[in-house]
Amino acid sequence: MGFITRTARLVAWTGLTAAGAVHAVWASGSSWPERNHKRLGEAVVGNGKQQPDAQATMVVSGIAFAGGAVAAGGLGEGKLIVGVRRVAGLALIARAAFGGAAALKVLGLDEPGKRFEELDRRYYRPAFGILGAALLLGAKDSKKRAAKLALKNAAR
Repeated sequence: MGFITRTARLVAWTGLTAAGAVHAVWASGSSWPERNHKRLGEAVVGNGKQQPDAQATMVVSGIAFAGGAVAAGGLGEGKLIVGVRRVAGLALIARAAFGGAAALKVLGLDEPGKRFEELDRRYYRPAFGILGAALLLGAKDSKKRAAKLALKNAAR
């Protein structure tokens, strides 16, 4: 596995595992890093009135942790896992491209406030884009690449 693939997998694993940890903290009832749940709601779901319940937040946490394991290569290099990496990477890039307002709409949540839009523009969209790109770069099927290289060398 090449340097770029290894680095991309490390970036994706780090980002997704961190996201899983933060969501687990929120599912436990904490409003960290905000001082209260209203401010947290404004920052992460667009307004202080709607709060995801602990179960939904824990599901997101579990998905992010599982995504980190898949991104890192912990579940192998099979066709299905490589496909999962690619689909997840494309989904994250779509989230980056369409933005948080579109994501909130898909989830059936209200229009976001200015604070969420600013955080989304400044931090969330770039983070989703970086994670998506890292997943796609790390999705390379090393077996397929090795087979192509062997064929190329045999043709010489």
